[in-house]
Amino acid sequence: MRVALAASILALAACKGGNKEKPAAGSGSAAPAFDVDWKACDKALDAAASAALDARPQIIIDGCKVCGDWTPLLRWATPVTEGGPKGADIEAAMARCGFCDGNAKQRFLGTLDNARGTDARTPWRQLGDVCKEKVSAVPDTRFMSAPFYALDRIARAATARGGDTATKAAAFELPLPAVSVAGTGLVLPDVERGVSSKVGAVQITLMADAFYVGKLPRARLGASGIQVDMGPDAYPGAQTKLADLPAALKKLAGEGDTITLLAPVATPAEALVPVIAAASQVAPVYLGVNAHESPEGWTLVGAIPVQLTPDAKPAIEVSGEMTVQNLASELAKQAGAKVTRVGVASTGG
Repeated sequence: MRVALAASILALAACKGGNKEKPAAGSGSAAPAFDVDWKACDKALDAAASAALDARPQIIIDGCKVCGDWTPLLRWATPVTEGGPKGADIEAAMARCGFCDGNAKQRFLGTLDNARGTDARTPWRQLGDVCKEKVSAVPDTRFMSAPFYALDRIARAATARGGDTATKAAAFELPLPAVSVAGTGLVLPDVERGVSSKVGAVQITLMADAFYVGKLPRARLGASGIQVDMGPDAYPGAQTKLADLPAALKKLAGEGDTITLLAPVATPAEALVPVIAAASQVAPVYLGVNAHESPEGWTLVGAIPVQLTPDAKPAIEVSGEMTVQNLASELAKQAGAKVTRVGVASTGG
């Protein structure tokens, strides 16, 4: 049964006593059939504040079930034949926290079946196109997804509750996927071990023969939902010539900052060598890979904690056949051996 978000949040804020609070019925609507366990949510927010950056979103989603069980939404893309939720369960989960209006509901549900089993996030982007700031889809819909929707609802409910819950929710940063305005990101390398969540927000992205400089997106939770910080130039940033990389990076990197280098898995590793030489003049450089703790439906950026330089020993010599995935695998081995700094040089072959 559909419950307007505003009525739900006001009801959450109005309830008193006990750690589990059942929202009161909104005008003309029945109360949602779930209790909000604010004790569990407060505990999750405390845990997230001290957790690794990439682990924070899932910790908050798991602990703050302000609209009941998030599972049908988080697993929406998995077809029913593969163990995914039924369409009716997805619709019910959405209704508990509210479509912003009937048009949003129609467009979300109308594109749901065709998007399941694919990488498309069409239903969520449709929701963002209609609802905009009501689901934190500003300035665009690039982040719209099930985890983003859940965090938006948690942010609004925690703020409406007020007190320590609101303070805790707004106290720390969350990572967001490195995606363009089209909602797509690079296919980054995967390594089983040796990935750190300490990722420098300043980033260089290589796409084809182009270089982009900017910041990885970050977010905070507040009264208006998810407050996104994409830096001066939204990801992937401003296109920059190789010769201008140091100057562009100096405008973004402050004292103690590091630089995360992003490139698709199949990119020749040799293409990174001149970039490392230029960027390491400004700040320590680390290779970006897929983080291990991303919520289902998201790909967050992690980093291999081995600083890349043009001149350190030991060194990794990259040939024309070596890809960024190969380089990531070699760096992960170095990280496992407790090596913290390596040189990267081209064999010229």
